[in-house]
Amino acid sequence: MSTISSGICYPRNLSINSKGSIHDDATATEFGFRAGTVAGDIHLEQFGGILVSAFGPQWFESGSLSMYFMHATADAEPVEAILDIGDSNTPLVNAQISAHMETPEGTRVAEGTASVGESAVPTALYSRDRRPVEPSALKMLRHATPGRPLETFTRQAPGNDQILRHSRGIMTAPLDWYVEESPWGKPICSPLTSCRLLVAGMTDTIERECGDFVGLYGAIEIRHHNGPLMLETDYTITGRVLNVSQTPKTEVLWLTTEARRAGDENGEPIASLTMMTRLLKDSSPLYR
Repeated sequence: MSTISSGICYPRNLSINSKGSIHDDATATEFGFRAGTVAGDIHLEQFGGILVSAFGPQWFESGSLSMYFMHATADAEPVEAILDIGDSNTPLVNAQISAHMETPEGTRVAEGTASVGESAVPTALYSRDRRPVEPSALKMLRHATPGRPLETFTRQAPGNDQILRHSRGIMTAPLDWYVEESPWGKPICSPLTSCRLLVAGMTDTIERECGDFVGLYGAIEIRHHNGPLMLETDYTITGRVLNVSQTPKTEVLWLTTEARRAGDENGEPIASLTMMTRLLKDSSPLYR
């Protein structure tokens, strides 16, 4: 089977100075991690260029990337993003393929699917058994009932941050389209910027109800429906809780959000995000 690789890259932990988070070395090691972790949305950005190689620019219009995270990496640790493209020598159409990320030693950092257009096969996250539980069985997420609306925001993507990361050379897999004219006119959002547009602040109320905790991303899916997401464009972001579950060490929140052009809140979404967040039980006073 043929593959497309990003080559070895060295993603930076952009939140390493966020004290009290899983990205902070002291906090991460307290809970058994080797060091502060690189966020999952940063890993998604490494796939941008090879997704265009596999699917063409259409990936930013109707493509998805659906990844389940398996191994946390630290600042600037080497990883490689890989797409399994089969025997195709031309950009794929209406297709879904396997995707994964690994270290040079072969440790799987993440695995899932990438697609473009219409596919009858569920994406990696929507084919998983999310093993839901009743929220009342949980301590932190007891108020996070399935279907509960999340916050609503009208805002632009954090474009200045994207341009700064590109100019400083700390963007893992830069494309000119992120800072210059693109096939759609203005610069477009990278996968990382898209994730942050779609998730920032969306669970603020739920997190306040949870009390003190440390969390980390467990899975992310970004999907374009009528993309791409553009810089300097107002979007209204809405969302809801999908369900909650737990493991022996974590409570788990599954959510989904959508971006629509501001003023067209009843129209078709431009893009959507599905995310799973793990809340560490040992970090919560409710479990002590």
